[in-house]
Amino acid sequence: MTTYGTILIPVPLGEAAPVLREVCTAGYATPAGPRFCLVHPDRFVDGNGVFALAGPIGAELGVPVLAAFQYDGDRLELEVWRDGVRAHRYDSWPDRDEKNPNRAPLGADPTAFLDFATGPVDNHRLTSALADIPIDAEDMDVDGEPGYVWAQALHWDVLAALSHGNQVIRRAQWDYQHMRGAPQTLAEVLGSTELVVLGTADRPY
Repeated sequence: MTTYGTILIPVPLGEAAPVLREVCTAGYATPAGPRFCLVHPDRFVDGNGVFALAGPIGAELGVPVLAAFQYDGDRLELEVWRDGVRAHRYDSWPDRDEKNPNRAPLGADPTAFLDFATGPVDNHRLTSALADIPIDAEDMDVDGEPGYVWAQALHWDVLAALSHGNQVIRRAQWDYQHMRGAPQTLAEVLGSTELVVLGTADRPY
């Protein structure tokens, strides 16, 4: 499954773009509704991953930021940064690489993510998602194992519970590498939506 890393910022893209151009070595930025934007950094550039950029971006803009990294459909990591300092960390499967992994999430506190709501919060959906308890049957493991089948479905439910729309959530699950690799699809999906090129990245279309 797809691996991706993005940063959600509660600032409109036009206001955030100057700071993003200064801080991000290579990547793209897209709007996420009227009051938010997303950063899609090239995670293969040293020091340019979402967790490395979240602090400097938040400090420069003076707002909390939410960095997300989803690994291979198995594991979702979320970090909230405030004033350039990591304030909260969530990990859906912290022991994934251990010999006998424990599936209990770390940092499943819904209040840590309320600054990233764009409307009414579905507290039940948010709490359930962070606890790795899918509400929808289609997200449950067909073999009866606990938790989400795919970590990106968990991420989807977290953002949906915070009132982000489907198009924004889809963009929040776009990785820089995939945007670069499918320029025609990217152009069609974005339509008239703005794309800001950051640092040394080339315009994909």
